[in-house]
Amino acid sequence: MVFCLLAVLSLAALGSAERYPQGTNSNLTEAIAFLNRYNIESRSQCRVGILALWKYMTNLTESNMNAMIAEDQRFAVFQKEMWRQATSFAWKNLTDPLVRRQFGKLSVLGNAVLPEDKFAKFLRIAAKMEDIYSQAKVDNLSLDPDLTRIFASSRNADDLKKYWVGWRDATGKKIRSQYVKFVELSNEAARANGFNDSGELWRESYESLTFEDDMAEQWEILRPFYLEMHAYVRMKLVKLYGEEVVKPDGPIPAHLLGDMWGQNWKHLQDITRPFPDKQDVHITLEMVRRNVTAIQMFKISEDFFTSLGMKRMTPEFWHYSELEKPEDRAMVCHPSAWNMCADDDFRIKQCTVPTQEDLVTVHHEMGHIQYYQQYADQPYVFQRGANPGFHEGHRGRPGAVGRHAQAPPQDRLLGQEAEINFLMSMALEKIAFLPFGYLIDLWRWDVFRGNVDNLNDRCGGSTRGCVPPVRRSETDFDPGAKYHIPGNMPYIRYFFSFILQFQLQEVLCREAGHVGPLHTCDIYGSHVAGDKLAALLRLGSSMPWQDALASMTSGSGKLDARPLLNYFAPLRRHIRVSLGNSTVGWTTGDHNICP
Repeated sequence: MVFCLLAVLSLAALGSAERYPQGTNSNLTEAIAFLNRYNIESRSQCRVGILALWKYMTNLTESNMNAMIAEDQRFAVFQKEMWRQATSFAWKNLTDPLVRRQFGKLSVLGNAVLPEDKFAKFLRIAAKMEDIYSQAKVDNLSLDPDLTRIFASSRNADDLKKYWVGWRDATGKKIRSQYVKFVELSNEAARANGFNDSGELWRESYESLTFEDDMAEQWEILRPFYLEMHAYVRMKLVKLYGEEVVKPDGPIPAHLLGDMWGQNWKHLQDITRPFPDKQDVHITLEMVRRNVTAIQMFKISEDFFTSLGMKRMTPEFWHYSELEKPEDRAMVCHPSAWNMCADDDFRIKQCTVPTQEDLVTVHHEMGHIQYYQQYADQPYVFQRGANPGFHEGHRGRPGAVGRHAQAPPQDRLLGQEAEINFLMSMALEKIAFLPFGYLIDLWRWDVFRGNVDNLNDRCGGSTRGCVPPVRRSETDFDPGAKYHIPGNMPYIRYFFSFILQFQLQEVLCREAGHVGPLHTCDIYGSHVAGDKLAALLRLGSSMPWQDALASMTSGSGKLDARPLLNYFAPLRRHIRVSLGNSTVGWTTGDHNICP
């Protein structure tokens, strides 16, 4: 969580600096002095604002919301003044490349460029959408942990349909009118910054003029495997629910896929396990049996990172983090890691429960904290991931972190059948997610381009092969049922990161001296791998991500989906045999579905 994501979005890395304003002052000494002052003052200003944001997100009251908005407005005034001073320099002509890069990041003001009255309106709309989402309930059941648990465990199609519709009525339908206004203001700010729309501004952080085409190319490489995975899962659902519920050649009803959005199918493991007689390690049951606490789960994760020679959590982390759902107040339960803009103050907000799923999420969020700690010595301007996908990708769980989170070292899975079961459990999470991660922002970029007339009618169901359990209309707004839409959090980072994870995994396993298939690698205890990873993280955003990736991989610096396919190769062979003559793809059904 970065303060003023909504208000600023101004520290994006720049891929086409010619569009950004500059002045006439070309004095390098004065430019460096300004940057030094900016980095000190911004951190101090950030500290005040992020404390107000933390207070609101962990205690959703109107007074806390008003205080947060007031701090956002105050920070915006500061940002405007810093932007004015930064753009008074002829920074594009400065000889020091790191100085130029810092100025490039400061030359885009983001949403704070809006006039004061419109910026205040922008913030209030954003806070209202966040509030609607975070306090939504269906039959007095909240998303976390109640509805999440129901979707994970229930096989009652009618109940799942009720909760699927109910959640969208309680969130997206109420958010829709607010979101249209939000898009208008967001685009107005983007245009004032020199971009055509907000999507173009967001994509700029990837420093590639071909980013959309690059992501489309990666999806086409991965799409055949997803289609096979989809066909395999559909075959198992037909067996469970019957052909009257799931068509053997059709898209899958989205409410039957194990979570609220059908983005992660891991809760279908009981019906999709290739070798059901080969029992896996039941981490959740073991955690419950041992009464594992939230603190202990975070200690397990800390042990993984320190085994690599990486940093421990600070005393401030353990003192200030909110690791369980409070009983006395409403809190945004969506897990997030926070850099509090002060020495050693890093925090996590998560409504943790003792499950394998949450243990994986713990590792996920702790990876963010590791990134914050590693680049803490960079100038404030560079205290970000090499691109947004890096902050997600380095600590995702392709297999190294994944195996550690799924089973402790002494319980390594043995035997080919157990390995196929393990790969299936990973594919239900990773491969199933790919089109979802790709399509959220593909849809949103289209909306930012001005296509707001049919918000619920262009959501990529034909790519995912999923359908809603009931007919949807334009009075609905199903995208608003996913946190990242009302939360205004860019999403393509997750698609990027799921590919990057395996690319980094391949490098780290090689550094650790691993021999054998990629999916059998666990880098636990390897300081060599940890040093390699830490060196990448310490760079922050001080260089283009392509250069940072090339420095680690000794390669071209391009995103590469091949390690992901290599990782799952044994499972893919098994799925192809299991499918026999079954249909791959879908030929029937209404493909219109949003998250």
